[in-house]
Amino acid sequence: MLADNESLIWEGGATWKAWGLKWILGWVLAPVVVGLFLLASVWAATRSTRWKITSRRIEIEQGLLSKRVETLELWKVRDVELRQTLVDRMFDVSSVLVTAQDNATPALEIRGLPGSRDVYDRLMTAVMNARQQRGIMNLNQ
Repeated sequence: MLADNESLIWEGGATWKAWGLKWILGWVLAPVVVGLFLLASVWAATRSTRWKITSRRIEIEQGLLSKRVETLELWKVRDVELRQTLVDRMFDVSSVLVTAQDNATPALEIRGLPGSRDVYDRLMTAVMNARQQRGIMNLNQ
């Protein structure tokens, strides 16, 4: 549930495309049983983590059998970096690395985002707005 004046930027989990080569290699090696372990690891990775990015916070829900929810307020974010390897570009996915001034979550990788820059740009705008509302100009010192 979103608070007042909070808008949803992106919500979801990673797609299998975030581990595209591992997924393909798993299917190729499935008859050799090794591939089943690769496929199981990709399945667990896609099912165990979900993210909710809003204009005020990033919420991470992790776990298959038990759940843990952690929240990172955007005003604590120091840097946001968009990463897209050649394989990511082939599968039209990206990752965002968030660095924060937070003891619990100093670095956070959100993997399996859509390949466009839309989520990244909206997140950067939200971080700048959250910093301005708190009166924080530069945390990189």
